[in-house]
Amino acid sequence: VLETFGTGNAPDNRPEIIEAISDAVNRGVVIVNITQCWKGSVSDVYSTGHTLREAGVVSGRDMTTECALTKLSYLLSFPQYDVNTIRKLM
Repeated sequence: VLETFGTGNAPDNRPEIIEAISDAVNRGVVIVNITQCWKGSVSDVYSTGHTLREAGVVSGRDMTTECALTKLSYLLSFPQYDVNTIRKLM
């Protein structure tokens, strides 16, 4: 679970971060983007949010960090679910 700024933005002046995230996604890691704001949701309106989505990060929309972690843990407990199914259900 990746906790980002505002509507799901990560630092855009650090391409190595996006590369590391993309590499993890390509290895089958499910990464969920959650905003650290009290209200609002994750969106790809801004370029960095869009870049995370393009890297394969799943939008947690308006879930809290705790909710996303719980839901992801629950979904990962099903051996019959592949990575794409888990990403879709998130």
